[in-house]
Amino acid sequence: MSYQFIHIETYSEAAKKVSGTDGQFNSAAQVLGEALREPEYSKHVEEPGSVYKVGGTMSVRQLQEKRSDILDGLRETVTRKDGTTYTRKLRNDAATLYTEIHSYPLPAADLLSDKKTHGSEVREWINHALADFTDRMPDDIDWSAVMHLDEGFVHFHIIAINTHDPKLDANKIHAGKVAATALRDELGIPTAIPSLPKPALEKRPNKPKQPRPSKNRETQKKNKLKREAQLIAWEKACQKVAARNADLMAQWEAENGEHLQVARKTRGPIPEKEAYSAALKQLQDRYYEKVGKPCGLLRDGPRKQRLSTQQHAAQKAAAKDMKNSLKEVKSSLARAEDSADHALDIKERYLQKEAELDAGIAAMDELVTQIASGDAEVTEGDITMRDMPSFIERLFGPKPSKTKIGNLFRKLINLIGRVSESEQRGPDQSPKP
Repeated sequence: MSYQFIHIETYSEAAKKVSGTDGQFNSAAQVLGEALREPEYSKHVEEPGSVYKVGGTMSVRQLQEKRSDILDGLRETVTRKDGTTYTRKLRNDAATLYTEIHSYPLPAADLLSDKKTHGSEVREWINHALADFTDRMPDDIDWSAVMHLDEGFVHFHIIAINTHDPKLDANKIHAGKVAATALRDELGIPTAIPSLPKPALEKRPNKPKQPRPSKNRETQKKNKLKREAQLIAWEKACQKVAARNADLMAQWEAENGEHLQVARKTRGPIPEKEAYSAALKQLQDRYYEKVGKPCGLLRDGPRKQRLSTQQHAAQKAAAKDMKNSLKEVKSSLARAEDSADHALDIKERYLQKEAELDAGIAAMDELVTQIASGDAEVTEGDITMRDMPSFIERLFGPKPSKTKIGNLFRKLINLIGRVSESEQRGPDQSPKP
């Protein structure tokens, strides 16, 4: 076991340069195509393999089609400087796709060669990660999670769209960008440092006009030579203007660079950037508690902590022990909950019997009282009395109570009935033995 890995990002229709790479660009189409292992977008994989769906509200293909249909119908209203408005299609650089990459420190080849040994731990990690994702996200997004086993380590992608947002704004479900936007709105003023005004650049001279057409061949020849000379002179003039403008821009860039450097030192850290970084750190902390720790993964890698190989190995062993300890604690809690539930069931059954016994005693007391006053009469299988208690009704109703307490009171009432009938007949009317 080693450290956890989760990376979140948003993408648009426009290609965006991948940070730290030379000439690599990603777009929404590229990310979706890579997830589906389409050949055009999977050239970085030597032998593209199967795509395993591990969760989501729909498949990646369905999500791709739904997003495309929504984008085709989206229109945004733009306000001109003069206050008038017009509608247009959504900008192609608007973030409309949200992604997460989760990686597990197990070579994909090991999982493929021995699923019996590694399958349960990978499934446990996936379940924890997906549970955390759904807990962090709003209920009305559409998403799909797919796992790939054709690269170095086991990993899966979560791809989502903010379906019910008017502009499919993926930034609204990106933890860092949500925090930065909230702070920007709270401050109410832009914290970006404005550049110095750009210099007014010199316009290029107008291109010489074509000479008037002539039918005379000599005149045509002279006009052609004159035109060529004019164009040569015009191009030289344009080059001089371009050189002067380049000098102006170079001077402005140098002065603007110094201005921004001084202003940044004066301003200090960018508040929105700090809020962004803090939110992503909180995301990593949460992921560790919800996913990393239960799965025996470390919060940080050895390079960040400046650990030696032995120190990192000790941390991995401690993380594994913690994972096992957490499992034991969960098992103990489950057993304790089962014991508590059993005890509660026993207590509840006891209370039910106690309540039934109390109701039976009260009903018998009322019956005997009414018999003594002549307001009640009990014969074999029949009871007549005022305001018959519900307990007695249950004893002799269509569905009589079958409990031990019910049977006991039913026998007592039947006995009272036989005694009453015997008293009414008198000694001479007693049945012969």
